[in-house]
Amino acid sequence: MSGSPTDFTHHESPVNLPANQSEPEYVSDVIADLLAKLDFGYVFLLPGASYRGLHDSLVNHNRNLNPQIILATSELSAASMAHGYSNATGKPSLCILHNLVGLMNGSMGVYNAWCDRAPVVYLGGSGPLDPDQRRFIDWNHTASTQSDIVKKWVKWTDEPPTANTTLKSILKATTIASTPPFGPVYVSVDSGLQEQPVDDSIETFDPSLPRYKAPPPAGPNEDALEQAAEMIVNAEFPVLVGGRFAIYEEMRRPLIEILELTGAGGLNDRAVYSWPSNHPQNLSGDKDALLEADVVVCMDVIDVNNVMGTYAVRRRSDQLDARQKAPPKLIDMSLNPIDNNSWTGFGGPTPPVDLQLLCEPAYGLERLAAAVRKKLERDPSSHDRITARKKMLAERHTRLRAAQLEKAKQNWDSSPLKVERMIHEVYQAVKDKPWTLTAANHRSFNEVVWDFPGAGAFLGADGGGGVGYNTSAAVGAALALRDKGRFCVSIGGDGDYLMAPAAIWSAVHYRIPMLHIVNNNSTWGNDEVHQIEVAHMRNRPKENAWIGQAMRDPIIDFAKVARGFGAWAKGPAGTPEEFAKVLREAVAEVEKGNVAVIDVTTTLGNVS
Repeated sequence: MSGSPTDFTHHESPVNLPANQSEPEYVSDVIADLLAKLDFGYVFLLPGASYRGLHDSLVNHNRNLNPQIILATSELSAASMAHGYSNATGKPSLCILHNLVGLMNGSMGVYNAWCDRAPVVYLGGSGPLDPDQRRFIDWNHTASTQSDIVKKWVKWTDEPPTANTTLKSILKATTIASTPPFGPVYVSVDSGLQEQPVDDSIETFDPSLPRYKAPPPAGPNEDALEQAAEMIVNAEFPVLVGGRFAIYEEMRRPLIEILELTGAGGLNDRAVYSWPSNHPQNLSGDKDALLEADVVVCMDVIDVNNVMGTYAVRRRSDQLDARQKAPPKLIDMSLNPIDNNSWTGFGGPTPPVDLQLLCEPAYGLERLAAAVRKKLERDPSSHDRITARKKMLAERHTRLRAAQLEKAKQNWDSSPLKVERMIHEVYQAVKDKPWTLTAANHRSFNEVVWDFPGAGAFLGADGGGGVGYNTSAAVGAALALRDKGRFCVSIGGDGDYLMAPAAIWSAVHYRIPMLHIVNNNSTWGNDEVHQIEVAHMRNRPKENAWIGQAMRDPIIDFAKVARGFGAWAKGPAGTPEEFAKVLREAVAEVEKGNVAVIDVTTTLGNVS
């Protein structure tokens, strides 16, 4: 960004250290060396005595360089920052959580990372495992198997008993986290062990060796690929649904290529934007597309049932019952069948899949495109059919966007702001910047109010529905994107902001420029809508839905809260004109390298 500072080291450079890099003296020094070699870049943490040895080594042995400490103000924020950073970089991130109490406090953030398949390496201080070394507080904060707290929602855990097994465990954890399907891992590091002096028994490891790398991506079955290509090319109305891998910018070109190659309609999975908003084959928001499709291809879609509307309760059952033709043939290109967890029902029941392409989805997409090209070469007549489909889709896209725009414009000038108007104004303020939307409301929103160029422009949602993710994850993502010169903008609800507002302090402290919008309807809006729905079903007064939901009397001054953490902040902005004016000021602040927070008053309601 123009005008942004280039030195982000701030004031956290250690002093009074020898000019030459010291050899490791303690086990924690060796661990810190390994973390540097793994090149995490940053470590998100809240300090705790259970890893005081490792903390010292990060500062006084590694010189707070790699990984550099990013101090959070709660474990939930630390866990979520690491999640957001991983989504922004596409590689494993590192977070350290203090023994039992820190792990319990951060466990919701770990769960979000699990549901979102984010490769986060969580380390936790523990013990000392030798009871004779424990203080009073260590007995309170030590478990025989500390990882039990999160074992149900991580890919792998370990509680190594020696220095060498700890090093091996961290290596293995990083490899497992970065092997598709991605996911968080947890390793507890004995606090007594951290403080032991090194001796000749400690091994050294070079993680750059191939033996410590994640394996190459798994490819799909060739026969299944050929069958999938046949089904897509011969379909009357195929639809491609882009899933989680659309948070990565490197997927933008391949996703556009497969869309245009197949002549299919494009839909987005929940909380991703896979296709350019103005692409003539983009049917995002077309509720009839899946009803009319004869072939649907879900690509890296974590919850296929949600896309297909096959849940039993109040989904699209009425529409599905009204279908005039047979259900579409469903192709699932994912690693879903080998990524199951019996503890949680996340992902839903077994989806009605007709053809499973079991593979790493990004590599599978590359192979699928090659298979489609071969099919088109063998069947020249298919080109006319695809051309006709593209024409039909372009006309449908134009009608869809016109209808969406007309609906969005209803009550366009209302105050408080309609949510669509709020989002539109934010886009207008940043559209000429190299923007990345790092976080947004729980549900995706209409693309007539925000023009997406395709994959990588939006970094996704929380994953597990855990409130308190949004602001913290935006800070973590903004840290990664700051180093790329991106303009970072996030939109979050007032309730989510209240869960972890001090994440803003971390952004200010580490000079992480970002624009954060607090979508303030002064209530737990999602749940108030549920209360309205229940009242309607039971023929009871919906006027009471706000009780136990609304956060008024007093109205919370979110801008004042943000200023207390050192951010530039204004609000509440209650009219479109006022909001647009404040946005211009906020953008200018971010371009100076500052953190800007705007409190904007919006109407109740969820945007879908």
